Amino acid sequence: MLTTEHLILRSYVESDLDDLLRLWNDPLVQPFVTNDNVTLLGPKFKETLRNQMEQATFGAIIALKETGEFMGQGLVSILEPKNRDGTFGICLLPKFWSNGYGTEATKFMIDYSFKWFGLNRLSLGVFANNARAIAVYEKLGFVMEGRKRQAVWMDNRWEDVLTMGILRDEWERQH
Repeated sequence: MLTTEHLILRSYVESDLDDLLRLWNDPLVQPFVTNDNVTLLGPKFKETLRNQMEQATFGAIIALKETGEFMGQGLVSILEPKNRDGTFGICLLPKFWSNGYGTEATKFMIDYSFKWFGLNRLSLGVFANNARAIAVYEKLGFVMEGRKRQAVWMDNRWEDVLTMGILRDEWERQH
């Protein structure tokens, strides 16, 4: 178990699947975490969530330190070990948005990944209409690296997908 000022980041256990399914079924969350159709996800989707958590290099359940309440998940996957490039993703339940928790968890996971996995860079993808997430990433030093225009059909309109990244030396200079 790892901790920050307000958060616990712990290993996934089988009993987390119900909370993860609730997170991914939240109507405010789901449009920001999938390229697929926004729809009700049934019990079979738990297998996808299980695989996602088990295959991540650093898959964390994020909980509120004060109460132990489930807040969401954070993931770092290293798909290109030779290039020391990791992919980052995070998702929290809406009741925890706009309180600095996403920034706190993201900052911790970035720092941990550079220090313990020897990464040279972390990359991520984010939908262009997710201003809250983009602001967090930019505040922590991620830079825009690309834009895939009109890549996702969402809420009766096209949205761009942005690619952002941060290099180890950029992180070390800023933090």
